[in-house]
Amino acid sequence: TCPHIEPYNEIICDIKRILYKSDTIDQCDQCHQQPAQYLDMHMDQHTTVCLDCLQQSSHYPIQLDLKTGDLYCFECSPSPYKLENEWTHRLRQEDSVDDLDRRRKAEQHLYIQELRREEMELKHYLVEKQWGRTWMLFRTREGSPLPTRITNNKLARSNGTLDPNIRLPMDKYRPSPETHGDIVSEKLWTYLVKAYGVQGKAYSEDDIEAPEYARLRVYVDDFKKSIHLYP
Repeated sequence: TCPHIEPYNEIICDIKRILYKSDTIDQCDQCHQQPAQYLDMHMDQHTTVCLDCLQQSSHYPIQLDLKTGDLYCFECSPSPYKLENEWTHRLRQEDSVDDLDRRRKAEQHLYIQELRREEMELKHYLVEKQWGRTWMLFRTREGSPLPTRITNNKLARSNGTLDPNIRLPMDKYRPSPETHGDIVSEKLWTYLVKAYGVQGKAYSEDDIEAPEYARLRVYVDDFKKSIHLYP
């Protein structure tokens, strides 16, 4: 028995299964050159790496082979050590009529995890408001359609750069209907990109450093500090 694998959890397994079956995963998240071969099985990490990067730096030991669906431990001997357990059976399940409902439940879990997240030192990304609303309806209303690719066109100017005149939320826990986008952590963004794909450009805090984005910087800073307003 491998001592490194987490106790079996259906929702976490379903989250990993969504990514395993996704057709939008391409490059390694570390080198951005080689094709991604393995998915990190840590419950709060959704990174994908090539074998070279996996062997060169420290990663969570349990990794899913994206081609075969096999689960490996890179710390057990012989390394990599192939695992056969409840995780592998659920990951490889044939598609079924229950998949959409399982996905709703899994992604609602991710959203609640994001709400509770207090690691504000993480890089944060912007998601166009209409896409965020479609995703919210999918998660919370049975029968709502699965969102398509994330499009951030309404956050951009005609030249593709981020529009400095957009409005963003300033409070993580208060609804902001008059805004153009939502702010999400790098951890949730990594999942969304792999599960849905992005059409066009991704915008993060790195894109709001120029002086013309001073107002947006205030929005993001206030959003990050807002977790301290609630005991």
